[in-house]
Amino acid sequence: VQFTTRDGATRSGRRFGDGRVAIVLSHMGRPGDRQDDWESFAGELAERGYRVLTYARRDSFGEVWQDVLGGADYLRDHGAEKVIAGGASIGAMASLYAAEQPNANLDGVIWLAGVLQGSGYDFQKADVAEIACPMLFISGDQDGYGAGEAARQLHDWARSPSELLLLQTERHGTDILNEGGPQAGELTLAMVRFVKRVANESSTC
Repeated sequence: VQFTTRDGATRSGRRFGDGRVAIVLSHMGRPGDRQDDWESFAGELAERGYRVLTYARRDSFGEVWQDVLGGADYLRDHGAEKVIAGGASIGAMASLYAAEQPNANLDGVIWLAGVLQGSGYDFQKADVAEIACPMLFISGDQDGYGAGEAARQLHDWARSPSELLLLQTERHGTDILNEGGPQAGELTLAMVRFVKRVANESSTC
């Protein structure tokens, strides 16, 4: 599929499943990272009756939040009643920043292994505390980028009922999913449960 971002750019992506609750998933930013890194989780959600959008994000990391909101708009235009923004690493940072915007119209945020500062983003307590929708902060506890500490800090800052999950792994972001094993299963289960929670709540970012 193709969709238009809030700043008028065109992005290409893939849509999985159908349903009134939808998730736009943004991938990481290292060379070789791509939307396919979310494919297994997108398929899991689709099998459970949710609608999912993955996409090829722009190269300018500081503007990826525009892609997130454009993807959310696309999902609503195609029948979604609720939309969650989820991402890994730079995708997590873009998703949270998107939720900070006054016209975000998001219903939840999944943050997987982002950091507090970098690539044009600088998260502050006052801004994070203003986000009203549910948020899930996840990282490996030994993440080499410092994502574990960032997840703890954001969880402490969040005003909305947020959740924190620290997995026993050195792996970063969607590498946890792609490695498989018990940590991948724990991560998948936590994200699925969060999506189900948002489906049953009414708070909006």
